[in-house]
Amino acid sequence: MLVYAGDGVLVPMSRIEQIYFHAAQLFVEKGFAVASMSDIAEAVGITKAATYHFVPNKEELLFNLMNFGLDILEDDVVKPASTIEDPAGRLTLIVKNHLLNVGRMKTETGNPFTIFLDEPGGLSPKYREAIDARKRTYFEFVRESIIALRDAGHTHDVDPSVATFSLLGMIIWMSRWAGRRNRMSLDQIADEMTGIALRGILKPAVVPTPYH
Repeated sequence: MLVYAGDGVLVPMSRIEQIYFHAAQLFVEKGFAVASMSDIAEAVGITKAATYHFVPNKEELLFNLMNFGLDILEDDVVKPASTIEDPAGRLTLIVKNHLLNVGRMKTETGNPFTIFLDEPGGLSPKYREAIDARKRTYFEFVRESIIALRDAGHTHDVDPSVATFSLLGMIIWMSRWAGRRNRMSLDQIADEMTGIALRGILKPAVVPTPYH
């Protein structure tokens, strides 16, 4: 199984990545309560016993795959964006790379990692709190860039929290339709949506040239 790695490059998944991918997809399609470890093993093409070599139980699998999705987001978005001092450039990279992150898994139902990450039912309170904390950290990372731009007079008259929620909602919703057949490549879609997002938040003079 191959996964999009950016710039049109596809790379093979490891076995644990395959388990996470098929588990997320089945959890989206069937629901966490209904999808079984046997279903996941069959989708991956291994025995049920083999899945327990990687994960001890279904809840642990759910928690691990949510962390896996957040780890990918950290690598794809947070780490490279953290190196950019200019808040406009940082926000641009956040939006573009998050869109590419969402689009890296294409199925008929969208990106299961992104969809299921937004629906943590099935996690115990302890695990849900840990996932929610990581999501809040990312939210604040995006929001801080918008605040810096607002304080510099570079944004429209928008509330930073509302702008951040709206921006992330736009990005995450892409996971539900980008896997369907369309005439544009992932990179083209990401460029188009990045421009729409930036123009909605930033004043025209601040929007990077490719996105005017």
